[in-house]
Amino acid sequence: MSGFDVRSLDAVRRRSAAIIASIALSLILLIALVLSRFGEGTPAGAAQPPEIPMVQAAAEIELSRSSPEYTITPVENLRDLEHAAFYTDCVACPLDTQTIVATVPSGGTLAGVLNDAGASGVDVARAVNSLDPVFDVRRLRAGQSITVYLETPRSAEDNERAPRLAGLSFRPDIERSITVSRLADGSYRAREMTAEFERELVRSSGFITTSLYVDALAAGSTDRIVVELAGILAYAVDFQRSIREGDRFDVVFERFLDSDGNLMRTGDILYVMYAGRGDPLEYYRYESEDGQIAYFNEEGESAQRLLMMTPINGARLSSQYGMRHHPVLGYNRMHRGTDFAAPRGTPIFAAGYGVVERADRFGSFGNYVRIRHTNGFQSAYAHMQGFARGVTAGARVQQGQIIGYVGTTGRSTGPHLHYEVHHNGTSVNPMSLDLPTGRTLEDDEIPLFEAERDRIIAIRDSARNAAETGDAAASRIVSARNLEGAQ
Repeated sequence: MSGFDVRSLDAVRRRSAAIIASIALSLILLIALVLSRFGEGTPAGAAQPPEIPMVQAAAEIELSRSSPEYTITPVENLRDLEHAAFYTDCVACPLDTQTIVATVPSGGTLAGVLNDAGASGVDVARAVNSLDPVFDVRRLRAGQSITVYLETPRSAEDNERAPRLAGLSFRPDIERSITVSRLADGSYRAREMTAEFERELVRSSGFITTSLYVDALAAGSTDRIVVELAGILAYAVDFQRSIREGDRFDVVFERFLDSDGNLMRTGDILYVMYAGRGDPLEYYRYESEDGQIAYFNEEGESAQRLLMMTPINGARLSSQYGMRHHPVLGYNRMHRGTDFAAPRGTPIFAAGYGVVERADRFGSFGNYVRIRHTNGFQSAYAHMQGFARGVTAGARVQQGQIIGYVGTTGRSTGPHLHYEVHHNGTSVNPMSLDLPTGRTLEDDEIPLFEAERDRIIAIRDSARNAAETGDAAASRIVSARNLEGAQ
């Protein structure tokens, strides 16, 4: 036949065969992919996924709450709740998750932490704003640990996309956990979860053999309780010089335990007793109708005094009030104050509430502060290294506020605090003052206080030993719950 070319026909046939082969190969690959995704069974020896549901977007969960297949299993452990909210251990998921544990730096913000972790600005703004109903981010403290969860795409073509913020979690205190999770529409939801602790009232008592701190800890108190105990008694007891072996102490306080009997935190002190050389000191916690909380003795007199016994901690009494041989001038002279030797830079506290009359250089006293208090009292502090910020003439100071630091300015042989108290213009011995109380209950408050005092005495007499072990406390909690369930 004219015009017929065998080579052209062969080319057409080859092209047709190639197309058919390509289509067939594509169908085979598609079928294999479908079978691999949806085939029944799991190959022998393959790792089994954990039997917990994959986390759905919160919006999807809300829609499915009415479904009989959807159930919520209560979780008591806050840590389990946090991690369950972001569980993504699934090989078929299109996104990988990354967990970053960050710490809020000094002066830092939550937004800054999330940005540093790699979250986008839009996600950060949405997540931070979602916290408004449950947590004020301005209260986030430096050192707070934040767990950040990011999602990144697995597919090759999406590798250049920025990570997406899946959520975050943190604990502002031991009782609360805050979580923020991403919803299906790209917004965020914040939740607050609170743990419940078992409250109990316990009693820590004993004798001084080493120090109040060591012996109170051995009797079941905590660091915080010992510090507060000393603070309540500080107006009547000089813990640095007056404590002796054999003195007795007694304190009743709240403590809170988890379900395993572990101590989570301590609460209020209800009762304090200290018996040394003089009459025993006993104080009871009382909250007045206007919300003021203080500690009072049996007669309704406040434990707090107009002035603290000593305005410095950890110092050695190096020179007492009265006549002495002056170490610099070389002759006997009236020493109108009390000296406390301490290292340079040791904080000095205002002995009471008042107004600063002067804070400057004052002759042989060196750097000097004088404070005017009520009832005609003044206190003075000399030889200071320097003044605390804001301590200037005319400034108001609180009792226990740092006003300066130990130094050796002026006529001084070494770093120490020279402390004076004046009453109506005359110097008096700071260590033997019978100071007025900070507050005495009014006549109409006495019956209410006496009722509270008697209630606390009954609690004290029946309170458990604070030195009880955690195992014993846990057993008691379980037994109490079993008893409640049987009733």
